[in-house]
Amino acid sequence: MSKEDYLHPFPKSLPAEINIGIVVKGEDYDKKTVNDALRNLLEKLEYELDNTPATYNFILPFKKTKAHQIVEDLILTRKPDRKSPIEVILAKMPNEDECQNKDESGFKPEAYEKSKDEVFLDSRIRYSVIYYDTCKKDWKYDPIYHMITEKSNIVFLAGDWTVDSSKFPEGGIFSLAKHFGTTIAQINPEKPQLYELEKEDLIFKSYRYLNQYNSEKLSRKNYERQAGKNILFLQNECKKSGLPEDTVKKLYESMIPHFTRSKMLSKKYMRLYAVAGMLVSFLAALAVFTITIQTLFFYHMPELVWLEVLEIALILILMAGSRYGGYHRRWIDYNFFTERIRAAFFLYVACINCKKPDTPPHMSLAHRPNDWMVMGFESIVKETPLKSCRIDNPFGSLKSFFLSAWIDKRLDFYKRESKNAEKNYKRLSFSGEILFIMTLILATIHAAEIGYGWEGYALFSILLAALTITLPAFAAAIASIRIQREFLRNSERYTHIAEHIESIKNEVMKASDMNQLRILLEEMNEVTLREQQDWRIIFKFREIEAA
Repeated sequence: MSKEDYLHPFPKSLPAEINIGIVVKGEDYDKKTVNDALRNLLEKLEYELDNTPATYNFILPFKKTKAHQIVEDLILTRKPDRKSPIEVILAKMPNEDECQNKDESGFKPEAYEKSKDEVFLDSRIRYSVIYYDTCKKDWKYDPIYHMITEKSNIVFLAGDWTVDSSKFPEGGIFSLAKHFGTTIAQINPEKPQLYELEKEDLIFKSYRYLNQYNSEKLSRKNYERQAGKNILFLQNECKKSGLPEDTVKKLYESMIPHFTRSKMLSKKYMRLYAVAGMLVSFLAALAVFTITIQTLFFYHMPELVWLEVLEIALILILMAGSRYGGYHRRWIDYNFFTERIRAAFFLYVACINCKKPDTPPHMSLAHRPNDWMVMGFESIVKETPLKSCRIDNPFGSLKSFFLSAWIDKRLDFYKRESKNAEKNYKRLSFSGEILFIMTLILATIHAAEIGYGWEGYALFSILLAALTITLPAFAAAIASIRIQREFLRNSERYTHIAEHIESIKNEVMKASDMNQLRILLEEMNEVTLREQQDWRIIFKFREIEAA
């Protein structure tokens, strides 16, 4: 069965656009070594992105440098690869004619066409030109390399070898890379080999996680059912609000498939994380219970110790499975990605471009500017350009649709989750307290030797000892789950967010024109984005660990 035969096909893999700045300086390099190193870099990226369609953009200075020959050799000798095409971008400082033709929108295309500057590339190579958008003359650093470093995801550097950050020359490539947080792939002339100086962007990790997301598998039957439910929900909301279904129909083939897939994956890893976390905590308590019972009651059966060995082994397997399976990281990543798509969907209906998520300084831990979720989100938004949205919808129908399908649903979600989190917190806290109170009572009975002289006191005393040892272990397991899932904090957070959304809802109901409505929808997007970032920061450090 072909992809077209399915009622709701899986979404396309999220693409990666990789900008590689090529910088060759000085004479301290071997041409063959440099060519091989650049090929190795591409091979590494292609390996990391084996399930991801990628486009490679080589960014070079417009003026002829040694980098031109290296790029020409690679492109012209490389086998054609439709999955991973290579394009060249030339970074250019405007000349006097081009500066004179500059207007408020930037440099006019005809200015470049009139330029007599020669392009130093083989005619078979496709290229485009980007300008450094300024005409000032006095620079404290090379503006072209500044632009190349700023625009690049990775800077490939040859002929300027150093790994000592204290020796980075001011205004040089290393200093620029440090400033922009750009990873450098440089050539070690002593070995020779490619040395990666990864910066704050952790770009290779982002590409690996993007590819991991594209490689995820889902049940076709379950996906079809869930996608159908999501589309039916939107159809009903359109009908209820009087909004023409054509307003959202285009999104059935773009954002809805991506939303459905990421939502299902988020739920999958949330369940795995929750189950693994609970099992680790209770198996740890059970191991204490097992060895206590064996020591006090079945000391003549040492083979029972193997039960404890099995329990500890299961704990290690669960922890390893969670860590190497990435249950925790995938859950919080996929959940964040899902909620960003949800916001983009509703903003699109209002003909608002949903910008990629930014991070204020106090939320910089939430995600990096080029995290894989940000890359993926940008590609989804590009898939559905705003030029396709409808601006002729009745205002009343639009307002009703947003209130019912987005604002009310999010409000109900946060209120429900706040109550559930509060209930879970109280139940777990009460259970733990009961176990500790029971331990206190039993320990008091044991210490006071109550029942001493009774015929069965010896066995009773051993039983008391067993309970006072094991009950605190189970109480600690319950506390571990309560702390790991952050029930109390999330209950308070969700209540606060619900109050904010309630305020937005009241303002939306009063909105009298589309401009007011758009401002409020953007505020709704801002509130939910900050909540999701705060949630990510909270759970980022809640990996499954041995308590």
